Amino acid sequence: MLSNLSRSVSNPHNNEVVTFLKTTEETNGEYLLFRTDLPPDNGIFLHYHTKLVETFEGVIGNLEVTIAGKKVILKPGEKLTIPTDKIHGFHNPSNEFVSFDVEIRPAGTFEAFVRCGYGLDTDGRSFYLPIIKQNIPKNILLLGTIFQMGQFYLPIIPRFLQKGMFAVFAALARWTGSDKSLEKYYKTSTATPVSHTEIEQTAQKTLQG
Repeated sequence: MLSNLSRSVSNPHNNEVVTFLKTTEETNGEYLLFRTDLPPDNGIFLHYHTKLVETFEGVIGNLEVTIAGKKVILKPGEKLTIPTDKIHGFHNPSNEFVSFDVEIRPAGTFEAFVRCGYGLDTDGRSFYLPIIKQNIPKNILLLGTIFQMGQFYLPIIPRFLQKGMFAVFAALARWTGSDKSLEKYYKTSTATPVSHTEIEQTAQKTLQG
């Protein structure tokens, strides 16, 4: 039995969509696989992860990936692996949507990280921060919970400071009970299994829509 969580999550502000092709549950935590449909002039600022390896694969259009200070254009069918602790970011410099797959090994709690971020956006519980060109939670304590899920760090701030700050935020989120408000985005209940064909159809409808 599979969870009843949606196969796709989205940001209503820029129409970015993530479709889960293989969930953490389906791979027993070995890996997570999802497709991102990224709108023009959007992406993620420079960051790194401490406990996972990311592999990007181009699907439609050209994705600009920055790794270790160098820019690489990822074309359809090409793959690029980002090792643990390697500083990276990505951007869509074109005027069209770009689609690419991302594999996360091990899956850890990265799926929850993704679902919570988009869930907050959808529910109007985040706000846009121009300096990083990203949405962040209106409840700042939830930053600690979410960043710990993704093992997500910025290269411009010493890691020990970030870990300490996020640990305090996460602890306060647990103490106030605000972390419980995130559970609806990633906690599962059982539902009828979804076929691989249905997953691909969902991704295709997203691109056509």
